[in-house]
Amino acid sequence: MNKVLLLTKIMLKNAGSSLGSRKGSGWKTLLILLAIGVGLIPLMAALVVFVAGMYDGLAQIGQEGALLGLGIAGTSLAIFLLGIVYVLSVFYFSQDVEHFLPMPIAPGEILGAKFLVALLYEYLTALTMIAPIFITYGVKSGGGFLYYLFALLVFVALPVIPLTLAILLVMVFMRYTNIGKYKDRFRLLGGLIAIAGGLGFQAFVQRQTSGTDSSVEQFQQMIAAGEQGLLGIVTKLFPASKLGALAILESSAWSGFANLLGFFAIAVAGLLLFLWVGNRLYFSGVMGISESRAKRKRIDEASFQKGIRPRQMWLAYADKEWKVLWRTPAFFMNCALSSIFFPLFGLVPLLSRQDSAELLASLSGWLQGGHLGGISLAFAFSAFVVMASTNSTSITAITREGQGIFLSKTLPIPAGQLLVAKLIPGTLLSVISMALLVAEAAWFIQLPSLYIILSVVVGIPGILFVNLLGLILDMQMPKLEWGSEQEAVKQNLNPLFSMLIGMVTAALCIVIAFSLEASLLQMGVGLFVLFVLADLFLFRLLLRKGPSWLEKMEG
Repeated sequence: MNKVLLLTKIMLKNAGSSLGSRKGSGWKTLLILLAIGVGLIPLMAALVVFVAGMYDGLAQIGQEGALLGLGIAGTSLAIFLLGIVYVLSVFYFSQDVEHFLPMPIAPGEILGAKFLVALLYEYLTALTMIAPIFITYGVKSGGGFLYYLFALLVFVALPVIPLTLAILLVMVFMRYTNIGKYKDRFRLLGGLIAIAGGLGFQAFVQRQTSGTDSSVEQFQQMIAAGEQGLLGIVTKLFPASKLGALAILESSAWSGFANLLGFFAIAVAGLLLFLWVGNRLYFSGVMGISESRAKRKRIDEASFQKGIRPRQMWLAYADKEWKVLWRTPAFFMNCALSSIFFPLFGLVPLLSRQDSAELLASLSGWLQGGHLGGISLAFAFSAFVVMASTNSTSITAITREGQGIFLSKTLPIPAGQLLVAKLIPGTLLSVISMALLVAEAAWFIQLPSLYIILSVVVGIPGILFVNLLGLILDMQMPKLEWGSEQEAVKQNLNPLFSMLIGMVTAALCIVIAFSLEASLLQMGVGLFVLFVLADLFLFRLLLRKGPSWLEKMEG
């Protein structure tokens, strides 16, 4: 068991998940935890309000217990879907198994350590989804000590069952297919399916929960009855979720204890099955996974000459950054594709509502109101800033270099031009996001031309502000020690700081807009001048201090 825990600790350190492991990093750890807490507050608050409303609605028909079943089943489904991605990353694409095999470590110990690493990630998912439901339900229902004790025990065992199913599915798939040679394409395809599934689920929930009061009541009754509803479908996929819900609901009776034992028995059985199957399938499926497949394409003279044409140094380096961004699946999914899909996440719930026509009409009238022009422009500007802050391209521009940072410093290009080149891809992707959002708004809301022009003019300095600040922050806190591209962007906490900056900037702009009650033109001029000055200051800071910061970095 000690070897399993030691291996788990090593794997977490290699993944960059050990906070404060270096001397003198205590203040950084505190800031990171604070940023995570602040970033989760809006999500948790919205979830608590939603759960409280669902509880009140289900309590009217005496079926409030269905809320616990829905929460456990929905969390199990989310853990299963995300678990497939985590299992592929931790078990197959981490490229550490071949280093562990020659060591005096039993295969079961390697499997156990990898399971614990994936389980820790899933606990974070379960915490954000099920904890607000358990706490809100307990407060609303007046749950006692046994309620919270049983809820805690169910939470401990909850991720084990869906994660085990995900591991078994992936192991069988990887053992009897040759997908390892095409792992980049597989990662990309899996990410696209996950995003499409998220959009579809979001549209389904919005469609069912929006509209008239009768439609909401029908949705609540459908969940409570479990007939052809979301709860019925998910509990059929994960029957153990019903045992967990009954254990909490009947925590004061012996039947609740019996259901809890059944829930834990299924979890233990899943663990034993995982170890048995893993010892027979895992290592034969993971060997050689680090190899990749490449096309051996013959290049003719014309193509060769086209590829070596002379260009400006900063432009050539920016082109290289752009191509790497789109050709690396982890970078593409977390940086490039998110910039394109972000506007869609706002469009899908709007169009999936049953009262979307009335909502669009009222929104159009509000935006075109003369006395609200400045406020509406501030909202548009804030949306652009928040979108730019969720784009991880600039905030990971240095981190993505990894151990190869020394190579960038030896290239025959001035450091200032190199930093400008790194700034371009993130800014360009943010501009694309802004253009998509403006096009959607212009099409559906029929905005006036002046409003569209002003929103774009003031949006560009705001986007540049976020990207400049993100690049500077990444130069101050780069994460250059990573084993896979996924760690550089998905297991990097720097993007949280960028999101925090974007949300604070957006909130301040909206507060100022409500305080000043400026006109559309006044607000546009004010925002443009303010952020152009801020951009000039940050750009000069980047060019003056950036080269020395870059020189001090070591891969």
